[in-house]
Amino acid sequence: MTLAQERDWDQDTESQAWTYAHRMLDIMARRTQRTNPPEDVTDHRFLQFPQTLSDATRARYITNLSLLLTKEIDIAPSFDWELATRTGLAALIQEFLQYTHSDASGVELFVCQGWARLFRIQEPVYREFLLEFYATVSYDPRKAIDDRTAFTFRLGGVSRECSVIELATRVGIYTADETRSVHFPTFLVDCLTDRPEDYNENTFWAEITGGIYTPSTARGGMIRSTTY
Repeated sequence: MTLAQERDWDQDTESQAWTYAHRMLDIMARRTQRTNPPEDVTDHRFLQFPQTLSDATRARYITNLSLLLTKEIDIAPSFDWELATRTGLAALIQEFLQYTHSDASGVELFVCQGWARLFRIQEPVYREFLLEFYATVSYDPRKAIDDRTAFTFRLGGVSRECSVIELATRVGIYTADETRSVHFPTFLVDCLTDRPEDYNENTFWAEITGGIYTPSTARGGMIRSTTY
């Protein structure tokens, strides 16, 4: 879309505004596709899982790593907030990314800024760390969100544990003050379990993939929209 076309866009039509904001999110956060396989990193010391691990654990890590090495890791470019500001969409997109958690009567309890922070992250990405983390991470959904053994993984050659809350703060999605809110646990639980009343999995799948939803063959790699 050219700047001239953007200026001609009818900003008075709210439905068009939301559609355009959604499109901008999708375009500016679209993942880049690698055309060549990445440099081999299998000899990196972080990926040489120590013999001190149990045989079963080490075997699981190696199996996971072997699978990951057959995949391409796509790195999304950072969101262009300057472009969003120049086109007059920054405030609209911020509203789109913000979620307000309310009680049954509609009283505001907690305002989530996590998505806005996620789209502002601009950090270097290291393939070795990604492979190490995803090859070793495990999560026990039966444990409380503040249980420090809920997540287990290796990073930087060290075995680590943390809670759901700790992971969310360490990656910069939530602040420590936000996680101390009495409403934060309820907010997280609702985020993990609630679906919109009008949710339809077939319609949703068509929106993000352009295809027909077949549970037995559905794969994350089919997703074309990066705003979900």
